[in-house]
Amino acid sequence: MALTRVAVFAGPSLPSADRHVLPGVTYLPPAARGDVARAAEEHDVVLLIDGVFHHDLAPTPKEVFAACGRALILGASSMGALRAAECRAYGAVPIGVIAGWYASERLQGDDEVAVLMHPTTHVALTVPSVNVRYVARLAVRRGIMPREAAELWVQRARTEIYYAERSWPAAVALAPPMVRNSLLRIARSEGDLKRWDARFALRRASDSRERRFVRA
Repeated sequence: MALTRVAVFAGPSLPSADRHVLPGVTYLPPAARGDVARAAEEHDVVLLIDGVFHHDLAPTPKEVFAACGRALILGASSMGALRAAECRAYGAVPIGVIAGWYASERLQGDDEVAVLMHPTTHVALTVPSVNVRYVARLAVRRGIMPREAAELWVQRARTEIYYAERSWPAAVALAPPMVRNSLLRIARSEGDLKRWDARFALRRASDSRERRFVRA
């Protein structure tokens, strides 16, 4: 059996420490317009995690739709979660919590996953709104803050801080004073939902048995 060729578009959501050497897997930088289409011509599976944003042209839903006819398209974590949810009716496969939130329309705006990233290393320099949302959910589950207060905090962190300036200290400063230290501890130890989803998606994409399941 020929080795399945897998293209993974990864940037800040999947740090270099998580990009393990795997048979048939090629890591590519965050996808720009046209990159997904080209990858689908040369690979059997395309995992879209990160894409360019703001100043550059991102892959469009139309491009992802067309690519679905050439390769298995998986999407997770960031731009990939959004595009896979939009194109799931055409064969794209949303993977992970964030993609599920987009598919169920709990998330709608692409600003939820947007971050400022270093132009060369692609390391995230800011905190995405969806990670704030995740930390708020953890805080509610652990009884640290009531649901209404958590929802208000998420809304303020999303609307009052520009995505390219959002940090954990800045976001946490908008929460009630008595829970700020707890929120910051959760955020720094386990609050990177985009990374968790990207790791999970990579395991799915690199597992040949899982690929056969997804294709079925």
